[in-house]
Amino acid sequence: MSFESFIDTVWEFDDYLWYIPFALIICLGIYSTIKLKGIQFIHLPEMFKITFSREKTGKDQISPFHVFCMSMGNRIGVGNIAGPITALLMGGPGAIFWMWIFATLGGATSFVETTVGQIFKNKDENEGFIGGPAYNVFNGLESRKFGLVLAGLMIAVYIGGYVLSEISTISTSFTGAYDFQYNNLVIAFILVAIAVLVVTGGFKRVAKASAIVVPAMALLWIVLCIVVMCMNIDGVPNAIVSIFDCAFNIPATVGGGVGAMLTIAMRRGIWSNEAGEGTITNISSSADVTHPVKQGLSQCLGVLFDTLISTMTALVVLSFFTDYDALVATGIEDSMPLLEHVMSSTIGGIAPSFVFFFMFLFAITSFMGDYVIGENNLRLITKEKKAKYGLIALTLAVVFFAAYFGTDGLYAIMDVLLAICGIVNCFVMFKLGKYALEAYADYREQKKRGVEDPVFHKSCLSDPSGVTAWDD
Repeated sequence: MSFESFIDTVWEFDDYLWYIPFALIICLGIYSTIKLKGIQFIHLPEMFKITFSREKTGKDQISPFHVFCMSMGNRIGVGNIAGPITALLMGGPGAIFWMWIFATLGGATSFVETTVGQIFKNKDENEGFIGGPAYNVFNGLESRKFGLVLAGLMIAVYIGGYVLSEISTISTSFTGAYDFQYNNLVIAFILVAIAVLVVTGGFKRVAKASAIVVPAMALLWIVLCIVVMCMNIDGVPNAIVSIFDCAFNIPATVGGGVGAMLTIAMRRGIWSNEAGEGTITNISSSADVTHPVKQGLSQCLGVLFDTLISTMTALVVLSFFTDYDALVATGIEDSMPLLEHVMSSTIGGIAPSFVFFFMFLFAITSFMGDYVIGENNLRLITKEKKAKYGLIALTLAVVFFAAYFGTDGLYAIMDVLLAICGIVNCFVMFKLGKYALEAYADYREQKKRGVEDPVFHKSCLSDPSGVTAWDD
């Protein structure tokens, strides 16, 4: 079987598999929104206050702002650029509308899974915190075997999924911007060298770097998108209209009809904002906060920021074309070449270099977090140094492979892993979500009593037996 045939088979399997997490994640989003009475809408001011406060933490601790930036480094990345463009190519402009709907529900979902992750996190050997889906299962469900399996899944998702797609996108952007012999081999060696530097770093170093890089690169990308849209200003109203119109009137060129468009919208949206997968809790659980709800509110805001960036990217592409048929007529089937085509036609030959610059920054920031998350989950399985060296070797091999064979087709592998992750996370959240509701009730009760900075005690939970990082 050729590589292309293998990828086609994976995509076909993925299309069927995603109907399961599609239903589960929607149900979890609706359930969370109802139970929390629209938390993603009613607490926006508090979300901003908590996230961007100058709350002091210990010298070596990770603040909510550091975690927000690091999580946004994972959220605002390849998924925000390649994700919405791939959604347009596969599902038409209407897919963007449904990405908005799913992101709205995802705000409440993100609150629940983040709060649960904070409740069941562990203290590490350096007096910091570590957590994520595997730790939720290990502590919250008190299932060692399931926790170890889930830790293995997290390693596969981040090293075999996210890293594969992020590095592939950098490579595709580089070869599109700089056309010379063996360009894919050159970028492969460059990225492996960078990967070596990343794997010798640590979580705190990545978090501190993200606090500087992520806000700057997000702002610069928004500015670039605004400039391009201003140059195609006549197409912006049409782009917005097409998003709403095609959400209910599916273009004939979109295969699979409404069902395909909805699943594509969710798959690309989740790749971007990670709400419903539980994966972002691998990062958010490390925050040093006085109450789990504070980090839940901060990550709820993260979904909103992420969706804004994705929307800007989609409008850049849609405002360039007169309609969706004109986009399809280009014959371009990969996200990065299409973006480079739009940018080049708008701002000139410098565009591919701009695209590569942003993709490089976005993907490297995401990659830094991805590796550390993989290592953190490995520590739950084993603390043997040989295992860590094995993970490093695997990561470098994945980086070289993805860079050398860069193609959107590699997203298929990531997509399957995300589907499995979504299924497992929904199962865990339906089991443990009640603890997020109890923590939220405690937080609101303290606020009503005039407590400016609520402090969490595990005794407020109906069953605190699995909680290890919080006092009574």
